[in-house]
Amino acid sequence: SAAVDVAAQLQHAAYRVPGAPSAIVHAPPGFDARAPLRLVVFLHGYSGCVSVLMGRGEAHCKPGEPAREGWDLGRVHDAARTNSLLVVPQLAYLKRDGRPGAFARQGGFRAFLEELLQGPLAALLGGPRRLADVASIDLVAHSAGYQTALAILERGGLPPRQLRSVVLLDALYGETPRYARYVEKHADAGLRLVVISLAHGTPERESRVLAARLQQSLGKARVFTTDASGIADAVARHAIVFAQGRPPHRLVPAAHLAEVLSALSRAPAQ
Repeated sequence: SAAVDVAAQLQHAAYRVPGAPSAIVHAPPGFDARAPLRLVVFLHGYSGCVSVLMGRGEAHCKPGEPAREGWDLGRVHDAARTNSLLVVPQLAYLKRDGRPGAFARQGGFRAFLEELLQGPLAALLGGPRRLADVASIDLVAHSAGYQTALAILERGGLPPRQLRSVVLLDALYGETPRYARYVEKHADAGLRLVVISLAHGTPERESRVLAARLQQSLGKARVFTTDASGIADAVARHAIVFAQGRPPHRLVPAAHLAEVLSALSRAPAQ
């Protein structure tokens, strides 16, 4: 079967934007809805719109708006060859704003996922599903998406066991102690952490701070560092990985998302 994109307008969106989807969900070619349900949630940074993030070639945030170069994230996701759905929520629409909107509310992200599973995705999944039917969630933040990722971790209402990994793609601009506390609390329950940052930027500086704290609190043996060439092997073998990525900042998802998702799928259960 061919790849499928489902654009949804949701009551429980992070941001509700008239004329634009609240989220786009992508199923890869050959997606098997009978297999354990795995979700990859991609949280965009500043000035994003989901139609361009998922678009190929020239894409438009809304009909009649100027064309932008699509990020083609569905193709990037599919290169990992995992039987997972890519969920891209609309965060602040075309603004230099990383705030999580309604996902800042207690249980806000859970309500968003439940609405998606029971409504817009029901046809794709062979009927309405519940959050309890989801086997795993990989939470991926790019750039300013780190603020929304943190809100989801702290207040999203997800069962901790359901959250398989947190992946920060040149995204750790701040709130490092809060990330540290979350990882320290959940590392023994199987949470995986992948932090990729570019040289000489704020995320690299903050990632060094986070890595040093986790080495102290969890033990040096549990915190692995690598360069860009070693990311796939490191993520498959280690639960906590800090890596230097390949520039430019805008293309870090295109450069590294597929290899991280593929490696996570090969990693042994914690």
